[in-house]
Amino acid sequence: MKYPWQDQQWRQLWQSVQSGRLPHALLLTGMVGTGKHAFALHTAQALLCASAAITGDPCGSCHTCRLVVTNVHPNLYQVIPEKEGHAIKVDQIRALSEFVQQTSLKGQLRIAVIYPAHSMNINAANALLKTLEEPAPDAILILVTDQPNHLPATVRSRCQCILFSRPDQTIALQWLRQQLPDDAQLEQWLRLAHGAPLQALRLTQEDVLPIRADVFQGLQRIAEKQSDPQAVVAKWQKLDPEQWMDLISGWVTDLIRLQLGGNSEHLLNQDVADGLVIASKHTVLNKNLQLLERLLTSRRQLSAGVNFNKQLLMESMLIHWMEPQS
Repeated sequence: MKYPWQDQQWRQLWQSVQSGRLPHALLLTGMVGTGKHAFALHTAQALLCASAAITGDPCGSCHTCRLVVTNVHPNLYQVIPEKEGHAIKVDQIRALSEFVQQTSLKGQLRIAVIYPAHSMNINAANALLKTLEEPAPDAILILVTDQPNHLPATVRSRCQCILFSRPDQTIALQWLRQQLPDDAQLEQWLRLAHGAPLQALRLTQEDVLPIRADVFQGLQRIAEKQSDPQAVVAKWQKLDPEQWMDLISGWVTDLIRLQLGGNSEHLLNQDVADGLVIASKHTVLNKNLQLLERLLTSRRQLSAGVNFNKQLLMESMLIHWMEPQS
């Protein structure tokens, strides 16, 4: 399916189809929660559909469309990690390469989707590069990622990039209201999701507000020297590490905004602005910047399947955060 905030990207893509300039490889990239994978499958469905609309959108009802939706179309091949959070391996990419070299059914395109592309290990990325350098006729590769810098530059340079930036807030809120007509906190959810509608929807399903309150209370106590990092982090052991890393990153980003002269209207967490103002006076800008950098690096590593002791890592980060400036 295609989401309402993806119209510009769809027009860009379909114009290249109509003009006969569809590239052999696409790189769909941008922020988390904007529906890039869904867009990739919509593209595959449209290119294989026997009765696509003038806008390029698939009919959704023909036999081909039904095969794509159920992921059993012989000309559509998806590569995902064998286990969630693990790497895409070289053997998976070799199998993809064999697929694109095959003769297609009824002369149709062969379409391969790699998601998330940044989870390919180095051997897999190198194997894909060979396929990109010698593209097969009537075959299209679609790479989907929110971390394009984790792909080798040689891979990125051989793909046409389609960027999915922050959706228009009005469109995002309108879509969210259709999904959650009785939720009065949609604007807050959207802020917490950095403007990404699908991420906002996921946050509502995970009931993140109580978790967020607990994490922020712990950070506030550490900042005001009312508690030590080990005691606070021990209470977070049962939380999803990606979740609390995201929450802490947003909280620290707000501290940095305040310390650089920003006002509460521009805070991500406006509802806890008073506590943030207090914490900004008890912490040091340079230390906040260092903490944010470490959080973002660790979050990327976690998404890429790197295994480490999350509790010890978080303790180390917060201890360093509270150490006096040397």
